[in-house]
Amino acid sequence: MEVHHHAHPSTGSGHRKKWTHYFWEFLMLFLAVFCGFLAEYQLEHKIEKDRERQYVKALLSDLKSDTTQLRDLINFRMEKMKSLDTIMYLLKTGAWKSNTALLYYHAFYAPFANKFLPNNGVLTQLKNAGGLRLLRNSKVTDSLLYFDIQTQWVTDFENFERDRFIDVSPWEKVLDAAVFESNIEYKYPREVFILNRITGTPPLLSEKKEDLDQFYNRVQMQKRINAVVINRFFLLKLRTAELMILIKKEYHLSEGTLRSSPL
Repeated sequence: MEVHHHAHPSTGSGHRKKWTHYFWEFLMLFLAVFCGFLAEYQLEHKIEKDRERQYVKALLSDLKSDTTQLRDLINFRMEKMKSLDTIMYLLKTGAWKSNTALLYYHAFYAPFANKFLPNNGVLTQLKNAGGLRLLRNSKVTDSLLYFDIQTQWVTDFENFERDRFIDVSPWEKVLDAAVFESNIEYKYPREVFILNRITGTPPLLSEKKEDLDQFYNRVQMQKRINAVVINRFFLLKLRTAELMILIKKEYHLSEGTLRSSPL
């Protein structure tokens, strides 16, 4: 019986792959993986860069709103300062006796002070979500954090002002709320109320010297604190303008390129 043997591939040198073949296979595989990594890295880098510019534009929009609000608040408090000065003049000179209507008018507006409400939604989002890392410009990041501290400094002092004057007894001892109410005109929805010009010589609740002196002292204290708030508003408004200039410079942004983008 004839035995057949299975054929085996020859192990001769002519049938073995050269080491260079394996090298090129490895090199091609390495290049494919490396190029894929580079493409993914570039895409991620571009996405973060685009998101960074979106945040920067949104920050500029918030800062612009803060500037407008601070300007209006400064103007409002300057008018309040005039009312406080008028009240102090009337009380100090005794001119209130023939000008009680003027005293009531300025006393109505003097206590009011709109609170500064910073538009810090974007900055708060960046801080809470760790998004500040997206802002790769250290100058801008450091300036934003310092600006946030200054903003808190202003709002804290406003809270101190409100707490300091929560006691209105010096006003209530002298001024009759019924005079205010009879001259208030309530309007909706844009204005809550306005005070019409008070006429005649409406009487005060008290004309005692100690009550008028206490009223004067409270108004004078309000004037001093109001002056401090105005000064802090001025400084914050200046800081806001400087921060906007820095951001535009560092990110090469012009007014024409600033368009708010939803985040």
